[in-house]
Amino acid sequence: MSTRPLPVTVAAILMALISLAGLPGPLLPGSEDVPAVVIYGGMVLGVAGLVATVGLWMLKKWGFWLTIVVSVLNILSAAPGIAFAPGALKAFAIVGVVVPALIIVLVVLPTSRRAFAASS
Repeated sequence: MSTRPLPVTVAAILMALISLAGLPGPLLPGSEDVPAVVIYGGMVLGVAGLVATVGLWMLKKWGFWLTIVVSVLNILSAAPGIAFAPGALKAFAIVGVVVPALIIVLVVLPTSRRAFAASS
């Protein structure tokens, strides 16, 4: 079994945090102005992100790919909020773009890629 590199550990923690943040979508103030598909899509991405977190933590190849897919979908779903989100939800949209982009960078670093290759 390979040891988990620090970038993968940080990516897993960030993925868990961003995924948990997406789960209480309908409870956020101002969310009544956001389309339901965005709210519930965020909740589905939150659950998928938690599954990806487990895969990252265990250095599974599927966890790497699921992390990439969920992060890209998180970026695509949050990006319109930077321009159109009401009030305080704009800050959530910015975080929803920056953190998944950072997660992608962390998991594609050479040390991270080697750890996933060694574990398969």
